[in-house]
Amino acid sequence: MRDTKRMIEENNQKRKLLSDGNLELYEDFLIYIRTDLRVAEHEGEELLMELLDHMLEAQHEGRPAKDLFGEDPKAYADEIIEGLPSEKKRDAIPFIATTLFNLVGWGAINVGIVYLVLSQFVDVKDSISLSSLVTIFLPVLLTTAIGVKVIFALIRSTLFQEKKSHKKAYWKAGLFGGGSFAVILLIAWLIPDFGPTVQIVWWIAIIAGLVLVLSGKFIKRQFNTH
Repeated sequence: MRDTKRMIEENNQKRKLLSDGNLELYEDFLIYIRTDLRVAEHEGEELLMELLDHMLEAQHEGRPAKDLFGEDPKAYADEIIEGLPSEKKRDAIPFIATTLFNLVGWGAINVGIVYLVLSQFVDVKDSISLSSLVTIFLPVLLTTAIGVKVIFALIRSTLFQEKKSHKKAYWKAGLFGGGSFAVILLIAWLIPDFGPTVQIVWWIAIIAGLVLVLSGKFIKRQFNTH
C-alpha cells in the first residue's frame, strides 16, 4: 500500500500533465474530496489518483473529460464517495480534535511569546481567572467544530461551476470567522471573573502549546495515515 504522503507528491507531479480545462475540473474533484469530512485521507488520495489516471488516459486518447463523468461531475463525485465502505470513511472527531489542538496550541505559544516580549517593557497582568479560561475555551471549541464544516461547505459550493464565485465564499468565511471571534470576546467581557486564578508563565504557555501541537500531529498520524 502506497504511503499517503507519497501519493500526494505523485499527484502534484502527475496533474501537471493535464490540459488547462481538464486540470480545472480535476482540481474541483481534488478540493471536493479532500474537504469531505466523511472520507479518510488515505482513501481520498487513492480515489484522486484513480481519477487522475483515468483523466490522463482519456486525454491521451483525445476524449473529453465529460465522457468519464457525464454532465454532472459533482453527482459523480458524490456517488464514488458514497460507494466507499463504511470502515473507510473518516470520523470527523479526530479531524476536528487535530484542528482544535493546533488552534489552541499555537494560541498558547503566541500568548507565551507576547508575554515574554511585553514583560521586558511594561508591567503585564500575569494571571487569569478560571472563569475566563472556560469562557474562552468552550466557545473556541464550539466555533472550531462548526467553523470547519461551514468553511468547507462554502468552499465546496463554488466547485463544478462554469462561473466560479470564490470571492463571495471567501467573504462569507471571513465574516463567519470575524463574527465568531467578536462573539467570543463579547462573552469573555460580559461574564465576570470568578473562581481561582491561574498564573501565566510565558515558558509554561509555550511548552503547553508545543505539547498540544505535537498531540494534534500524533492524532492525525494515528487516524489518517496508513
